[in-house]
Amino acid sequence: MPLKLIEFVAALCALMLPVNAVVADSFRAPSCTWCAGNRGIEYVSVPSASVYSAATGVVTFSGRVAGTVYVVVRGTNDVLVTHGRLQLASVKAGDRVTAGFRIGESSDRLYIGVRHLGQYLNPETCAVMAKNPSGLRPRAVLLPIHSQGP
Repeated sequence: MPLKLIEFVAALCALMLPVNAVVADSFRAPSCTWCAGNRGIEYVSVPSASVYSAATGVVTFSGRVAGTVYVVVRGTNDVLVTHGRLQLASVKAGDRVTAGFRIGESSDRLYIGVRHLGQYLNPETCAVMAKNPSGLRPRAVLLPIHSQGP
């Protein structure tokens, strides 16, 4: 049932996404592994602005890929959260971070992607309502639903 899937996704990943940033390119699931799409969300950002971790977990990667800086955080339930298009990373692999922890500086765009078991998830379906020391609030809020229907 779709409702159970929604509950599973909500329990699987709990992200803090920026609310005051304009979405430049929304999540578009690709129709196949190598097909076109956007496997995350891109936000318009101000160069050199602080970037905060969207998830609590351990940094598994911090560095450049094809000249672009990325920070990947492995959160609960083995969810990987990628923070990309950064200008600078201020964390390294092995660091433990909490949602809202400063992890680097932005370029003119900020990418947030979410993967679980190789499957890309829409970051907006993973956003939760929570207090965050950085002052960021989620873009989307999942509300409790009933598995048995209305």
